[in-house]
Amino acid sequence: MRRALVLLLALTAACPRGASAPGTRAKPKLVVLIVIDQWPSWVFENQQKLFTGGIGRVMREGGVVMNAEIPFASTFTATGHASLGTGVTPRYHGIIGNAWYRRDDDKDRPAEFDRDAPIHTVGPRLGDDKPGEGASGRALKIEGVADVLRRATSGTGQSVAISLKARSACLMIGRQPDLAIWFDASAGGMTTSKAYADETPPWLVTLAQQYPASRYFGSTWDARDPSLLAKATKIADDAPGEKSDHGLGTAFPHSLTAAKSPAHAIIATPFADELVSQAVAIAVDELQLGRDAVPDLLAISYGAHDYAGHDWGPDSWEVLDLTLRLDRALGELFELLDARVGENQWAVIVTSDHGATPVLERGRIKSARRITPAELEKAADKAIAAQLGAPGPWVAKLVSSNMYLSAKFRGLSAEAREKALVAAARAMRAVPGVAFAGRTDQFSPDCKLEKDIDRAICLSIVPGDAGELYAYPTAGSGITSYAGGTTHDAPFDDNRRVPILIKAPGVAKQVGDGSVLQVAPTLAALLGIAPPDGALEPTLFGVQRR
Repeated sequence: MRRALVLLLALTAACPRGASAPGTRAKPKLVVLIVIDQWPSWVFENQQKLFTGGIGRVMREGGVVMNAEIPFASTFTATGHASLGTGVTPRYHGIIGNAWYRRDDDKDRPAEFDRDAPIHTVGPRLGDDKPGEGASGRALKIEGVADVLRRATSGTGQSVAISLKARSACLMIGRQPDLAIWFDASAGGMTTSKAYADETPPWLVTLAQQYPASRYFGSTWDARDPSLLAKATKIADDAPGEKSDHGLGTAFPHSLTAAKSPAHAIIATPFADELVSQAVAIAVDELQLGRDAVPDLLAISYGAHDYAGHDWGPDSWEVLDLTLRLDRALGELFELLDARVGENQWAVIVTSDHGATPVLERGRIKSARRITPAELEKAADKAIAAQLGAPGPWVAKLVSSNMYLSAKFRGLSAEAREKALVAAARAMRAVPGVAFAGRTDQFSPDCKLEKDIDRAICLSIVPGDAGELYAYPTAGSGITSYAGGTTHDAPFDDNRRVPILIKAPGVAKQVGDGSVLQVAPTLAALLGIAPPDGALEPTLFGVQRR
């Protein structure tokens, strides 16, 4: 990635930078949203002084929210990204998890699922995965910043989303950005779908040829500064509770040649961040982002941190090494934007979609445990069968904190369903490590009657798409099939507090409070457009629409 950026910078050495005079509030030509997937405030606060690159630059030159609130309970990648781009909670944008059970299909589907948007092939298949069934932002029930930008500028303002994950790219700035790009091993690299391009964009094919992901498959990830990692994290490299689903091991070095499938394992390494950064650097040039008077929107999501956090923990050597590398890479990206767009001609918001629960073996809660979805499904099914005196199956699946009951259950009388729900919720609450299990149809329509965690749950429920029951674990626990590592499915501050950093013309260095729902209105204000419908929160640091 460094080579690509250096090359682009060399090509623009003679270009004027177009910096604004000190003290002016120039309207940015390019507004950038950067999402570091799984970046909890409790980790950021401990490591903030280590960042000297791009993250450090934003902190030195702009505003910082140390503990921004995520006001809803379903702290998953898809829900978080959708809220950043729309300014509303899952109850209104409709994305209730990374996946949810589609009753019409009788199976769970990814949040980005769209059978009418097949994924384009950009190169030879990497690994043995089957091609995806299609992806887009179709499931969003409300517009995002990209949709408003298109309408406000009659399509002249571009919006581009680039991510490691399809669900992040498709959901983080609206239903229909001009282009959404993500990594798909079965498609051969960084790609898109028919929802965004009728034909495969030629430059993505060229990107896959010139910077193939396969060139990393013989690589080894070494810790750049083991002594720094040990001092900063205060834990061992191979700390208790770590796992390695891809065969990378639980301590440095991590060799992709030793992985079960390099195409799968790469997503948890810094090589994945490089794939995203390379796509970003080329897109800035190919799409001429920020080159005219009409502002453009570029959204970038770095997903390797989430995969690494799930394996080794958000406070691990691996995640810190990843973040320090990303800090350096963002510094190079910002230098590219200085050269391409102009100093003080671009703005950036850096934040996260969710936090993470500390690895329970490293936490302070002795009663914490990993609860498997199968454990809860079995408890609910058994309880309903006992209550009704009839065998099931009564449970379809537990997905993204939502317990979906079967078609057989839905065929019961209202009285029988009532008794069955009471029995199932009671049985789920009896499972050790479960803090709450209750019905999703008993919350108020607008969530104004609920407070605290109950309100956060209500704001996560989408009527018609939610399960019949909702469950979350006790503090420190997780509902997961993982045998190690961590997750982020509980509505507590470790998952619901993330940093927000903003560098923009007119925003001085300062520290403040905020919510992730303020990101969309702030992006809109920087672009000089109205916020999406429903995005009613004020802008961050008083940023005004110009």
